[in-house]
Amino acid sequence: MAATKRVIVEALDELVDKELDQFIWQLCNPMTEDIKPIPRARLQTTVRHEVVDRMVQQYSANAGNIAVKVLQNMKQNDLAIDLERKLKEVQQPEQVDGRNAPVFVCQQQPIQSDWKRPDRIILCTQEFKNKILRDNRDDVYLPKNKSQRKGLALLITNIHNRPGAERDEENMEWLLTALGYNVEKHRNLSGKEIKAAVVNFAALPDHKDSDSTFVVIMSHGNIIKNKDAILGAGVSYTGPDDYFFVDDIFTHLNSVNCPALIDKPKVILIQACRGENSGAVEIQSDAAVHIEKDFVSFKSTLPDIVAYRNRVNGSYFICYILEVFCDWAHSDEIKELFRKVTSCMEKDTRLSVPGKLMPCVDRMTLPKKLYLFPGL
Repeated sequence: MAATKRVIVEALDELVDKELDQFIWQLCNPMTEDIKPIPRARLQTTVRHEVVDRMVQQYSANAGNIAVKVLQNMKQNDLAIDLERKLKEVQQPEQVDGRNAPVFVCQQQPIQSDWKRPDRIILCTQEFKNKILRDNRDDVYLPKNKSQRKGLALLITNIHNRPGAERDEENMEWLLTALGYNVEKHRNLSGKEIKAAVVNFAALPDHKDSDSTFVVIMSHGNIIKNKDAILGAGVSYTGPDDYFFVDDIFTHLNSVNCPALIDKPKVILIQACRGENSGAVEIQSDAAVHIEKDFVSFKSTLPDIVAYRNRVNGSYFICYILEVFCDWAHSDEIKELFRKVTSCMEKDTRLSVPGKLMPCVDRMTLPKKLYLFPGL
């Protein structure tokens, strides 16, 4: 924290007195609904390190991100970018203390037994967002204004007989919330209940005010009738017909059944087995619209292959999604994020031979790039 405070003070040293007064004024007034302003009486000072001390007292580890946000609001974009870079550098040792380094940093360390969820997601800068929308406007899904957006996400987790699944649920809810989505969460559903949850989610009126959505389902799975199936929470005692076909998600959210999501990206994440085989071998509108479009489905493993969970940390697939999204969602579009997750899992040499995992993107119908712009 001392290093974080130092780089914030260095940034404030670049401000003249009038600009520092504006910085303090921003801190005393509401910036967003989730950032509580600092009482004016606590900021009756023009000493820069005292201002930073008050910020740390108010915002703790998030003080650096708040400082970046304030500088962006002041149109001090170059200073904000420089501060964000320095914060990432000085917070690196704090992030790796007690866990492995973030993905694509420090030689792509794999998920380990002492893995902990990242403590923050790197926020997108307004300058980067403006540049992407200016230079690639026709090739990017245009986001709604944050004040008007009602992003929704559906999270279904079957915990029954799946040690570590509680951690997956906790981590995914945290990530989706950090990305700005309101999460509808369900636990331990039968196959029929999963279908009902998806159907009801597709009918929510707030989708009309969203610009994208996530559906995340984590459960036991298998191939049934040559199709990916999510097994109900109680399949061991409710019978072999307790399942939900993954393909039905696309049907319930398509242009016919969910018109509010037409032309809006729909990201499907599935953590489930797709068979019983090992993943490794020892060898040497009025107008016509597409019935289904703007989907991307990312699954934890290849067809016919089992998926693995750590009994403490949860599934490797979800852990790597957390790592990559927290470090790269501020600058990469969704397909590149998925590629980085795949690269990490492919390079994780510490997994045993039977435990080799290769995630799989399929049923991808995104004609444009989807940027999540965390924080904006």
